[in-house]
Amino acid sequence: MYIIDQNVQNQEWDDFVKQQTYTLFVQSPNYGRFYDTIGEQFWIWGIRNEMGQLLGGSLILSVHAKRGNFLYLPYGPLLASSCNDEDRSNALSDFFSQLKKFTHDAGYHFIRSSPFLANTAEWQDIFSTIGFRSAPMHILAEHTWLLNLSSREEELLRGMDKNHRNLIRRCEKEGVRVVMDTTQEALNDFNTLHDITAGRHNFHRFSQEYIQKEFEAFAQQQESVIFRAYLPDGRLDSAGIFMFFGTMSAYRHGASLAANKHIPTSYILQWEAIKEARRRGCRWHNFWGVAPDNAGPNHPFKGITHFKKGFGGQGLSLVSCLDLPVSYRYWLNWFIEKARSIRRGFNK
Repeated sequence: MYIIDQNVQNQEWDDFVKQQTYTLFVQSPNYGRFYDTIGEQFWIWGIRNEMGQLLGGSLILSVHAKRGNFLYLPYGPLLASSCNDEDRSNALSDFFSQLKKFTHDAGYHFIRSSPFLANTAEWQDIFSTIGFRSAPMHILAEHTWLLNLSSREEELLRGMDKNHRNLIRRCEKEGVRVVMDTTQEALNDFNTLHDITAGRHNFHRFSQEYIQKEFEAFAQQQESVIFRAYLPDGRLDSAGIFMFFGTMSAYRHGASLAANKHIPTSYILQWEAIKEARRRGCRWHNFWGVAPDNAGPNHPFKGITHFKKGFGGQGLSLVSCLDLPVSYRYWLNWFIEKARSIRRGFNK
């Protein structure tokens, strides 16, 4: 028997998340507080055994949109590694049974989950049995690239593509300067570059308000940091926002002018973030989204995928974003999002 605790305290949940193999900042209570600042709500629900021990659960966010209102579990739910197959199935069934009733009573139209779980037939069967169906579009990356940071810096360099290693050394030799800080000036610089990058590559960027408030939710604890890379003549050329949470660093947002093709600063910027993650004791560097192996040449992530994979590491394909319909209004949302996904070049 499992006890579904609808009011897990922030500190207990933060400690639980940081005990997992992959510590995901989007499951942090601070991420819930970030959603508070943009006019949404958050809850932390837990799954406990009969002795009251926390076995799993999720941060749950409200999302209100013209196309429909829903509850969202960003890279959730989480389950302790000690849970066996039967525990997983039964615990999640109990969890979503109660969450579905809560969703209906609160007037939301569906539940959306983006589990940070390997895309296996076993996990697909568990979620299908509960009633989930594939969502028309993703919210968080479903194909991600991870670098194990347990090796020494010299070994990490040797594990890169030769071209990446050479470009990093060239940037060092030419005098590219990389600065790390959490100032408003740095955030303004990033947004300026991000606007230019989005226009050049024709992608839909997060709003400046969204990035500002997400950044601020973690900056006080130094868990969100901005790196800026300057060309030898002093011009700002690239910038990135990185999250450091528990044992994982994450490349959250990036922007680059690539003004000098001879010394592409984005390579050394990423390398400096990796070194900072090692200094902080992180075990993994998460490059975030990459294109799946079978992606066509027009996939939106095709270009950035080559850049990310060149640093070495391994891919992880996750269970696809899933929806649990609660109201007929869900289908209006499905059609709108399906059309949007096709326009953006994602075939889901």
